[in-house]
Amino acid sequence: MKREIPHTFSGRVLDFRFPTAWQQLNQEQLRYVFLVITLFSPVKAKTYVFMRITGIRIRKRVKEGWLCTFRLSWHKKLRFILHDWQIHSFLRQIDYISQPNTCPVRLDKIGGRYAIDAKLHGLSFEDYLCCENHYQGYLYSHDVSQLKSLYGFLYKKKPGFRGSLKAAFSRIKGYELVSIFLWWGSIKLHFASLFPHFFQPFQRMDDADQPEVPDLMGAMNAQIRALTGGDVTKEKEVLQMDCWRALTELDAKAHDIQELKSKQKNGHN
Repeated sequence: MKREIPHTFSGRVLDFRFPTAWQQLNQEQLRYVFLVITLFSPVKAKTYVFMRITGIRIRKRVKEGWLCTFRLSWHKKLRFILHDWQIHSFLRQIDYISQPNTCPVRLDKIGGRYAIDAKLHGLSFEDYLCCENHYQGYLYSHDVSQLKSLYGFLYKKKPGFRGSLKAAFSRIKGYELVSIFLWWGSIKLHFASLFPHFFQPFQRMDDADQPEVPDLMGAMNAQIRALTGGDVTKEKEVLQMDCWRALTELDAKAHDIQELKSKQKNGHN
């Protein structure tokens, strides 16, 4: 991967403009980040990312710290010492790669197919529900086929592109499936911030009362009924609705229900 982040060198000071959020990473950097967080522990992954996107090479341990090199040009290489506290400071700048992401980012292309909009604009409500079912299915079963099914909804072939979905599956790497899982997870966090009335925090019940697997079909049918108002003739129209429009309506309905419950509660006090 080519070094992409800008740097300056003057007065024997090497300075980088380090990416401090997921959305600042380019596609090459994103792909590398997804690879290392799949293979290594958080600290080791951040160390690899730091070295890869800066171009700094750690050569060996010395008494003062770590002997490093950085190529300023084809004919000039800089040698310097990095102290442990400096490395820890640099790694803290990329803590975000091991934390939940509320700004959805994804790989543009996987297995010969191209990603839909990062925030799901244009995705039908029906496909959104299917994606959520596969995501929840993976959470409870860890069956990788659930992520492959999710891939089928989120990545599309271009018109005229030849090749079956089965052939595409054979080219998907493990870290690419992880990237799809993290993409949908960031979508859920993003939507929770935009539609707070509908996406309520999960309330845990006692272990004896909590089911092992959530009632996904029941939840899906409840959402469809809320949008159709119980009119089955409107179901097809609702399922074809853009998911953003559907979630906006569901959030408004949830808000109205919460307001009503609040008024009823205050009325009894």
